[in-house]
Amino acid sequence: MRLRGSAAILTGRLFDDRGNRMSPTHANKRGVRYRYYVSHAILQNRKAEAGSIARVPAPEIETLVCDSVRRHLAAMDAAEPQTVLADRNLIEHHVSRVIVKPQALEVCLILACEVLAQAEDPSFQDPAPRRPLTTTITLPWTAPSFAAVKGIVHAPCAKPAMRPESRDVLLTAIAKARGWVDDIRLGRIASFAGIAERESQGERHIRLLAPLAWTQQNPRPRLRTASWSNAMSRA
Repeated sequence: MRLRGSAAILTGRLFDDRGNRMSPTHANKRGVRYRYYVSHAILQNRKAEAGSIARVPAPEIETLVCDSVRRHLAAMDAAEPQTVLADRNLIEHHVSRVIVKPQALEVCLILACEVLAQAEDPSFQDPAPRRPLTTTITLPWTAPSFAAVKGIVHAPCAKPAMRPESRDVLLTAIAKARGWVDDIRLGRIASFAGIAERESQGERHIRLLAPLAWTQQNPRPRLRTASWSNAMSRA
């Protein structure tokens, strides 16, 4: 039974590509609530039975399905303008199920004749219940990666993954680290402890930043660990 007060409008209609129902869940990170749909196989510790995609971001999937269903109904010249329907009502009236696949979403729509018959006589009980007539539309979609990336990635990327001010701090730290390594290599200073005393920093801080001396030229690194970020903020 679906809870009408829930924000998860695809509850009961979303499935992975092995037939497992996907249920709403959420995670809180730094005060922000992130909503997902997760395969029942995962929730029931049956990971081997889960489909190709076991978890999807809820807002992205819901928006894609609602927008696509509205466009499809408009193209089919539906009698009722579907833009006036709230997302929840749109899903309840027109979507039978959504199947999540690695490169697409398959949306099974309830045909308009079934919707009209229900609207004309909602109290009518069919003496021989049958599955509603449906048609399927396929929506191109790529599952996002939820894998956490840690450390510094040196491979160039199309878009900078850091804010400009963070990048400037990192480049400054790289320049300092190279200077420290050159000082030790050329004998201008004896150790990291001496550098720490000169810089009025802890030795651990110096040792943490020193590996940046071997960063490639013109890097576009993506910072993912709090320890590096905190260290650079003091660089």
